Amino acid sequence: MHSKIYRVYLFIFIMGSSLMFGQRFFSPFFPVDDFTMNARSMAMGGARYDLTQNSALSNFDGVNFLLFDFGRRSYTEKRSFPVMDMFDDVVTQNVYVLNRPSYSSFSWLLAIDLGRYINFPISLSLSNAPMWDMRYEYSEEVRASLGPGVYNRDPLVGYHILDIHGTINSLKIDLATKVLGKLRLGFSIEKLYDNNLSMLSGTHNLNNQPDDALASDETSITDISLYTDEPLSYSFGGVIDLKQNSFGLHFKPSFDVGFNTSGQLNNSGDLIGLIPTVDERTQLPFWGLSDSSSSYSFRMPQEFSLSVLSKVKSKTETVVTGGIVITDWENSSRQIATHKSSDTTNFNYHSTMSISFGVEHNILDKVPLRFGFIYSESPLGDEFEITKITIGTGWVFNNLSLDIAAVFGGVEYLYPDLFVPSGQSVDKPELVNESNAVMKATIKYSF
Repeated sequence: MHSKIYRVYLFIFIMGSSLMFGQRFFSPFFPVDDFTMNARSMAMGGARYDLTQNSALSNFDGVNFLLFDFGRRSYTEKRSFPVMDMFDDVVTQNVYVLNRPSYSSFSWLLAIDLGRYINFPISLSLSNAPMWDMRYEYSEEVRASLGPGVYNRDPLVGYHILDIHGTINSLKIDLATKVLGKLRLGFSIEKLYDNNLSMLSGTHNLNNQPDDALASDETSITDISLYTDEPLSYSFGGVIDLKQNSFGLHFKPSFDVGFNTSGQLNNSGDLIGLIPTVDERTQLPFWGLSDSSSSYSFRMPQEFSLSVLSKVKSKTETVVTGGIVITDWENSSRQIATHKSSDTTNFNYHSTMSISFGVEHNILDKVPLRFGFIYSESPLGDEFEITKITIGTGWVFNNLSLDIAAVFGGVEYLYPDLFVPSGQSVDKPELVNESNAVMKATIKYSF
């Protein structure tokens, strides 16, 4: 019996490494797979059935706890252009960029059951976690052609660089109470604040001489800082407990996140800023430089989620979770950037739906084995639909518990060259192949 179960988990793990999620280049335009839930929920498909996702899911059993999350995200990005034959057929995809950055994250949560101290069922929690991870690193090694009759390796002439740094973090307070013994209600309010947001973009010309392979005849690096207006947002949650089943509802209204951007002086002595815009050929998000410092805002869409947890009667302890999330991206498409003039851009985002499912089996002396999947649509369209497979386990040591989880995947899409060489034009979009891995560990201490 156990041998069959292990084969199932091995199959899920292998399949998970070839399924889809990613899109790190677009992370500054909207949050991309930040997995704010703890490791147990993430391993069970991220069904949003934990306190970080629904304020009503607080404990009312007299137990307080302190929780720490450690995350590590890594991805491999390959960019390639098609090599054509004389009949204009694609012979192969020539990979010319290979980037492998990785990022760490940390969050914490303190939950207190105030019912231990007052004669009323109420709980309080305070947490801090990354809400919007914008980090993205792109480095393209550029080599020049030596021309006919020269057989040495093509010399390194420079680099094309795009580095986006920083996160937007959430400092959140959750309050929850219990009504009629079965109904739990919660309310949360969070303040968002930026953490070292910046964008570095340009060409590093090693010889400071014109070269057709580089996007600039000399070293030209633009360094722009971003600052948010640190908005407040709020959400509501509810959970009803029915014997072996629990159902959760959560609603988060839309809110705006404002940005101010500025960099070094341009040739006219003005500060350079950023303008979020759309690439004309692909109709996908793109960045432009403004002729002055700029300001713009992103509207985070309203979100509605339904989640369920069921304890299944079987020979082994089994918990099943599931959920659906509907996000109204369609009404968050229009953005206005203000600089020396005013530019309005419609990103044509699509409203999305996400479906998740997860299972936890407690076997082998109550060591849990967890797995799940998440299917989610993308605001960018059908090309970016995502399926994720999750897997994990955990251990308990008296008042201390440790949970670990992992998600693997990859995605392909077409996008123009980020740095077009001098004197050339963009003929065809390039193929971007991105594979991804996210690991998370959660340490929880109950007291």
